[in-house]
Amino acid sequence: MKCSTSTMKAIRQLLIQDFEAQLETEGYPTANQLEQSLRSELQTIGQEIFGELLSRMDECQNSSQAKCECGSRAHRTARRPAQLLSVFGWVHYRRANYHCEQCGRRGYALDRQQQLRPGRATQPMAALLGLAGITVSFEEARHHIREYLQVEVGINTIRQETQLIGERQRQREREMLDRSQDLNHLQQRKRQPVEAKKRVYGSIDGVFVPLEQDWKEAKLVSWYQVGVRYGSPEPHAQDIQYHISLEDSAFFSDLVWATALEYQADRAQELVFVCDGAPWIWKLVEHNFPQAVQIVDWYHACQYLHPAAEALYATAEQRADWLAEMETLLWEGQVERILQKIRKLPKRVGAPAEQLLSYYSNNRQRMRYADFRRANYFIGSGTVESGCKQIVSMRLKRSGARWSKSGAVATAKARAAWLSNDWLAVTQLPLAV
Repeated sequence: MKCSTSTMKAIRQLLIQDFEAQLETEGYPTANQLEQSLRSELQTIGQEIFGELLSRMDECQNSSQAKCECGSRAHRTARRPAQLLSVFGWVHYRRANYHCEQCGRRGYALDRQQQLRPGRATQPMAALLGLAGITVSFEEARHHIREYLQVEVGINTIRQETQLIGERQRQREREMLDRSQDLNHLQQRKRQPVEAKKRVYGSIDGVFVPLEQDWKEAKLVSWYQVGVRYGSPEPHAQDIQYHISLEDSAFFSDLVWATALEYQADRAQELVFVCDGAPWIWKLVEHNFPQAVQIVDWYHACQYLHPAAEALYATAEQRADWLAEMETLLWEGQVERILQKIRKLPKRVGAPAEQLLSYYSNNRQRMRYADFRRANYFIGSGTVESGCKQIVSMRLKRSGARWSKSGAVATAKARAAWLSNDWLAVTQLPLAV
């Protein structure tokens, strides 16, 4: 819906004439004062027009009778006032109340038709409140909204709208889980021809979240593809989808499988997992995707060399030379040669050598980096690590933060939806009334 060009010209001309008249009597303001004054006036106009249009929509669209859910006819009674928190601020409107004498139901047809929530935010405003709420603390978000929109909003309102978006994302994931277990759906899906993606990556990681009573590990999966950004020869992750859970490993495994189906990862010509060496991760991968290529993140593998170097040599120069030699062998995929050298280290190296031996021995087939590079595979799990930092560390681990489990999950899922470019799809789902 847009105003006609002639209407906009008339409104613009009237505003200019009104401001010019004030300039003649009150003098010339600064450009900043003029901008702020015009912004405030336009916001007031938006409030009044929005409320008036809602009231007129109710008058025009809703007759004296309406069909009730029970099948009978509900009769229109008094028109009653309500208010909504919009991007213009609080708007006031009137709408008719309907009463069904058969079943006793009462309700407002306009609110139901337009998914309005009297006393709450409109859908566009709720999306903005949620965006502020996933970016900074709810207290900071309140200040940002006041500065950006010149609207006073309570902390609890921002928290409520942010976490409602997260709940919608959780509902989307529940539907994915249901589809992934529905035999009829899976059979129908199998019959539908789909162009397989050439190569899909998956990465899994865990990060701890501060809850009210304790810390709990959140598990994160990212699905992505790798391409070249315009103007840069370096490959980078693209079309990233994040999904996070605070549930146990069994539930998370089901979520990983369900989201893989949604991403069409199971149909890819090649499915590649790049993760750290945590046993629970590879157990999950092998259970759900036995055909996948498995790669241990290069940087995690290198990190295990550093404690051994610290224990082995006293000077930084010696440590650097030894690390360079080991990393060169690792880069060339010569894990067995590294293991042979580690086994010959003096006993004084102790635990760092034992941990290195265990890590490399258990993951030797996932550390064939020369082969992986020849196949042009990504060998770093930075995508999922970035997700852990952006979803959990930057939002849920802010100074002094302690979360209820439900609040942490909802906020994290809302932030994951934003980082996955799913914000519009999630925020346009039906609002809870």
